[in-house]
Amino acid sequence: MTVLGRGELLRRLRDQSLVVSPILSKRQIGAASIDLRMGNVVLMVRSRGSSHVDPAESKRSRSSSERDQLYRQQKHERYEIPFDTRFLLHPGSLALVPTLEWIKLPSNIMGNVTARSTWAREGLSIATAVLIEPNYEGIATLELANLGDIPIALYPGLRIAQIAFSLVDGDTTRPDENKSQFTLSFEPTQGDISKHDGPFIPDT
Repeated sequence: MTVLGRGELLRRLRDQSLVVSPILSKRQIGAASIDLRMGNVVLMVRSRGSSHVDPAESKRSRSSSERDQLYRQQKHERYEIPFDTRFLLHPGSLALVPTLEWIKLPSNIMGNVTARSTWAREGLSIATAVLIEPNYEGIATLELANLGDIPIALYPGLRIAQIAFSLVDGDTTRPDENKSQFTLSFEPTQGDISKHDGPFIPDT
């Protein structure tokens, strides 16, 4: 796997064959990665109204827009956090936040997002490494979890994550029926965990 180094990142950013914007400081670009900043929207995952996560509920919600809206409201609480205002991420909590940067990848590059080590050492984790597929365009959604024992104060604009880019061999075109559900996202959205798995999920 070939990872793009700083020189190649700068070249591609200049000719716009790779887009990560805005870059607010040269310090965002490291030896082989680009730091990503926290945006100012937070979706808090909460348990109110739900006893468990169930793909059958996700499948049923698609048959009714009203039910789908209720299901999403029960799952997430949305906050807009002004710059210079802190957001406390409590231990055991999970929050979805957008990157401040807009990302656009060509057909032969994929991105891998992880937490910056300085924040990871304080207990902040990106719950799963975020894989960004070729041809993606939109913000990256960071799935933040606090693995420590005390709350972590976060402020929009902080560099809390980093993205590395790798070259991909072969055709990366998805079939029309299998298009990404997150492309052209402007803020975090709930995923459809039942997508394409309907035959394995009961209707009752």
